[in-house]
This record gives sequence, C-alpha cells and structure tokens, in this order.
Amino acid sequence: MSSVQLVRGVVAIVVVVGGMMMVSPVARAGSPAAFTDEALARGVDYSSGITLAKFGAGVAVVDMDNDSYPDIVGLGHKDGVVGIFENDGTGFFTNRSTGNGIPLVPEASGLSAIDFDSDGDLDLYITCDQYPNLLLRNDGNFQFTEVAAAAGVADQGSGHGNAWGDVNGDGWLDLYVANRTFPWTSLLPSEMYLNNQDGTFLATGETLGISNSEDPTFTVRFFDYDRDGDADFYMGNDHGTGPSLQNHLFRNDNGTFVDVTAFSQTEAEVDCMGIAIGDLDRNGYSDIYVTNVPPGNVLLMNQGDGTFTDETVAYGVGSYATGWGTTFIDFDNDGWLELYVANMNAPNRFYDYSGVGQATDIAPAMGLDNPLTSFCVAKGDLDNDGDLDLVVQTNDEPFAVYINNEGQNRNWVKFRVGGRGANTFAVGAQVDVITGVQSQMHEVLGNANYKSQDDYVMHFGLDNLTSIDQIVVTWPGGISRTLSNYSANQTWTLWPPERMGDADGDGDIDADDLNAVSTCIDGPAVGSIVPGCEIIDMDGSGAVDLQDYAEFMAAAS
Repeated sequence: MSSVQLVRGVVAIVVVVGGMMMVSPVARAGSPAAFTDEALARGVDYSSGITLAKFGAGVAVVDMDNDSYPDIVGLGHKDGVVGIFENDGTGFFTNRSTGNGIPLVPEASGLSAIDFDSDGDLDLYITCDQYPNLLLRNDGNFQFTEVAAAAGVADQGSGHGNAWGDVNGDGWLDLYVANRTFPWTSLLPSEMYLNNQDGTFLATGETLGISNSEDPTFTVRFFDYDRDGDADFYMGNDHGTGPSLQNHLFRNDNGTFVDVTAFSQTEAEVDCMGIAIGDLDRNGYSDIYVTNVPPGNVLLMNQGDGTFTDETVAYGVGSYATGWGTTFIDFDNDGWLELYVANMNAPNRFYDYSGVGQATDIAPAMGLDNPLTSFCVAKGDLDNDGDLDLVVQTNDEPFAVYINNEGQNRNWVKFRVGGRGANTFAVGAQVDVITGVQSQMHEVLGNANYKSQDDYVMHFGLDNLTSIDQIVVTWPGGISRTLSNYSANQTWTLWPPERMGDADGDGDIDADDLNAVSTCIDGPAVGSIVPGCEIIDMDGSGAVDLQDYAEFMAAAS
C-alpha cells in the first residue's frame, strides 16, 4: 500500500463512517497547501511575546457571543493584552481586545472557556505563573468582569494547564488547576475546586482522592475513559523520571477518585507537556497521546476494558522532538483522525494515519511544518465551510490562523450538544455516530491538549456519505437519546430528553411552543428535518411529522 492510500479512524463523540480506501490529499502542483496561514488577511493580528521560560501561552477557538460562530481568544502578548477576535461568520475577524474590562495579564499562561455560572455563555479562566489566576465572567457583547478572588479561584501557584468537569455529578462544572511545583518554580501544589453552585468554589485539597498534587504538573484532562457516565481524570507531570513523577489516571467512583495508573498502564514516565484525547482506532473509547522530550511522545490506546497499551512504535508517532501542544483532527473529512504536534526548535508534525501500519508525517505537504518553537494549538471551523481550521501560538511570533483548504471536498456533519441543567455546554457528553457497521465517537471536553480550548461544536468527517444511520448521544449520568436519518453537511443541535418540544426554552411544553411545531411540520421539506427543528423531532426519526405532533400534545402541560 502506498503511503497516500488511506483508510482511517475518527475522534471524540461517536460518529460512524463507511470504511473504504482513500487517497490522502497531498498538495498538487500549482495548488495551495491544504492549510494556509491567513491570520493577517482575516484580521487576526496578535503576537506572542512570551519567553521560552514561560512555556507558551494558551489559545481558544470558542463562540464567546452565542452567534454560532467560533471566535479566537489568545494569551501571551508582551504587554499582557488578552487577544479577543470576533468572527463575522465567514472567518473574518474584528479585534475586540480593548475596552472589554479584561485587565492586562503579563504572566498569562493557560486558557479555558467554560460556563462556570450556568448563565448560558462562555466565561474565561486564565492561569498565571505565580500571580493570581483570573476568572473572567462573560457579561455579553464582549464585556467581562474579573471575579476570581470573589469566586475563590485566584490560585497563585505556577499555573499552567487547567481543566473543567462535573466531578461530583451535581451538574455544575468543577475546576482543577495544574501548578508546576517545586523544585522547578513554586511550592504551591495543584488544586481541585468544587463548584458551590452560587458563583463560588471550594478548594478541596486531596480530599477527593487525587494524590500527587505536589508533582510538577503541566497539563490535566477530564474525560470519561471507561464510559460509565462520569468525569475521570488524567494528570500529565513534567520530569517523569520515576514512579513519584509519572503521569496518573484517576477513575471517578461516585465523586471520589481512585488511582488506577498501574492497572490501566498509563504511567507514561515522560516529561509530559501536551495531552490529546481522541478515538484513533474507532473502537468507541478515547485514546491518550502525550508529548515529551526527544526520547519520544507516547500513544496509549484504550482497550475498552480499563486498560491501555503503548502503541507508539506501532503507529509511528513518537516524533522524537521536544513536543508541546497536540490535538487529534480529521482535517480532510474522510472519517479518520490525523494528529498535530507542536514542537520546540523542530518542525511541527502532522501525522496521517491509514488505519493499518504506521502513520506518516505529512506536515510539509500540508503547510504545517513551522520549524520554530510552537507551544499551543486549538481547532474549530472558523470559516464555517465544514472543515476544521487551526490556530497555533509560536514563541515570539504572530499567531498563525491556518485555514483548511481541503476538508470541504468531502461530506461532514457538526453537532451542538444541548446541556442538561447547569451544565449548559454539555461538558462530558459523548456522541456516537453510526453508519452501517462503523462508528466514530467524540466527547465534549472542558479543556483541550496544552493550555488551550477547542470549539464546543463537535465535528465529524463523513467522506462521501450523505446521511447518518444513527446518532447516540449520552449525557453525564447516563441519560441518552438515539436519532436516525440525519443528513450530512449540516450543523445539528442535539437536545436532551427534557428539552424536547420546549422550543422557547421556558421549561414548559405548552401553547407557546405550538408555532414551532406547525412551522416545522409545514416547513420546506415535508417528511424530513431542517436545522432549527431538531427540538420538535420528538421521536428522533429525522423527520418532523404527525407522530411528533401527537407526542408533543401528549407531553404538553
């Protein structure tokens, strides 16, 4: 098989795609590379003045104004300005970095975007190196109020990564702050903060069972590795020279964590910086990829039985450079994941996987082989054309906005997952998309790889498929819905059971929602469904019809 003959797998919430031989899109003579850096042309002029000793500064590709288009947030400017760029819906941006209430943050390090107060919009959390961390409450229209001290999360350790997940199953997002502790910088250990449901948090120390909090931790991830409906926890530690400084996997058992590192074989005794989470082999369980110094990065493949196997060599993704941020991404919409790796003083990698054998680094052909020191990366469909773009932070360089010129050549589907209760962005939900005998799985994550945040909209490549046989959405706690016959090349909203029929979102299914029912039933495609009518598809059949009307009337108060 040629290195460009590919059969590939998928990432995070489950989607199913037909398996077939495909040709990897290598740049053709006279054509642009698959990715082109269009930052300045699209209005993103933001330079990272962070020094090498700061180990990079985060970036987020997230919808900050609820207009359905991902904006860009960045850290690391030499003057401490937090970069905020508003998307016009076509991938062109307006600079909103001044006059927004955000103070200068010269020690900014890690970045996440979450709805901590459950008011329906994304707030920002910024970790700092030995300065108080910031919690920026989103007040709408790109205006923010700094509330970290009042909320109890103004941690002053050597902050790097941070992650959010519903630790105790109460529906509210909790926070873990990763501090790179003594002897490298600060004595203050990493910390878990439980959400008090009133805008404040409680520091819990090690009372939940997460030990090793004094390790020099660069990055952490909440994800449900065993698919039992709760948020498990993976801790990536720097200078992993022995058991005391290895990475750790903690299984969530009813809100208390159990260290299952040894049993699960996830020690990865490396100098861990970045962590990518995705289902590379499409077995329905999330795999782990961690970056390291030249002895090599590590790929841990989830066997679905609580254990992982080190398959770095088998997949050929060791990289053998000093790696930082990393992410799984199906850039060409063929239904299989690629793997991006940001490196220090070495070309960045872009691994293309064929489904069998080893992956191939195609970064030069893709236009992604920047040889400088890149730290952080985030992804999302910036220009709303159905494929995933990348934003990359490189030391002492302008942010790169890599627009994808390849993925729109194949079919795709995107999902917004409606939240339940206080968890408005459905962090921790998993989506399985099934077509025939094949599937893909994605999970909604409240953080991403290294210090950064991906878009909350879930993206799946479908190659030449035009519809999806089945979509299974599972929210934290195990509540699920099954949908069928949804079409490709659309962005669909996946609503939880209690929201079905409640078109106006007032908490009641009543006469005020009847207009939406009649509009959708009498819509432009009778017997099918269009975006905006998903909440009236009561039976999940992919059509809004009289059966849905009957179920709506039965549920109406």
